Amino acid sequence: MIKYIFGYERQEHPELFDEMFRQRKKIFIDEKKWDIKAVDGEFEIDEYDRDDTVYVVSLRPDGSLAGSVRLLSTVTDHMASGAFQHMFPGLMIRSPTIWEATRFAVAKDQRMQRNGISRAACEVMLGTFLFGLEHGVSQLTGIYEAPNARIYRKCGVKHFILGRHRSAEHGAVHFALADVSRDMEIAIREATGLKPVEVLAEAAE
Repeated sequence: MIKYIFGYERQEHPELFDEMFRQRKKIFIDEKKWDIKAVDGEFEIDEYDRDDTVYVVSLRPDGSLAGSVRLLSTVTDHMASGAFQHMFPGLMIRSPTIWEATRFAVAKDQRMQRNGISRAACEVMLGTFLFGLEHGVSQLTGIYEAPNARIYRKCGVKHFILGRHRSAEHGAVHFALADVSRDMEIAIREATGLKPVEVLAEAAE
């Protein structure tokens, strides 16, 4: 199930936020060995996890967290203008209709979609573009590890590479831009097999 949660709702959903930040710590610090600090030795939280931050999450049938991504408006401080600016010094995007997606984190999920990608990853991907469609976002930027391009491709996400960075510390990293449109939603649904809620409701009747 796809759900949007906002940074200012942390007190309303403390367990879900803790689970998300704990999952990010496991993936980015424990597994990927990123050189970032854990909060209280348990969570991965940084200065971009603010009240105005939006999170798209994928929930399992039992309500537990399967995956998430973080969305920030580019008119505010975001990773491309701060933490990642040294990687892409010539790229600066600021627009109220362009948002940045970072911290794509998905736990191991045995539920696979027809494209060979986990349901959690597919739902996070689809949910990101659905949020954009519902909130007047025209484009999304993302800075991601180059091997993750396979996931985007298999999920039907077409995007433009605006910049490439390579270093011993970070490996190959891409700065990408994708259009938010109904055509993109359709492409993702066709690639992943994820159905609209109304279709699922009709099937259950």
